[in-house]
Amino acid sequence: MNPQFRLTPLIRIGLVFLILASLAHWLLHPKTTSGKDMADAATGLLYGLAIGCMLLGIWKNRKRPAA
Repeated sequence: MNPQFRLTPLIRIGLVFLILASLAHWLLHPKTTSGKDMADAATGLLYGLAIGCMLLGIWKNRKRPAA
């Protein structure tokens, strides 16, 4: 496998968070205002964790010397 396209564990975790955030966005439809706020917060948290994990995985992969 080409070292440029290696999926580190952090990138994989980020992809899982991205899938969970997408599913939460589609599946959570609360009826109350406070429920909508909580669903929006949970979705935003999952998207933030996804972005953070993937960026950290890319950064750590760049620091690794090429084999």
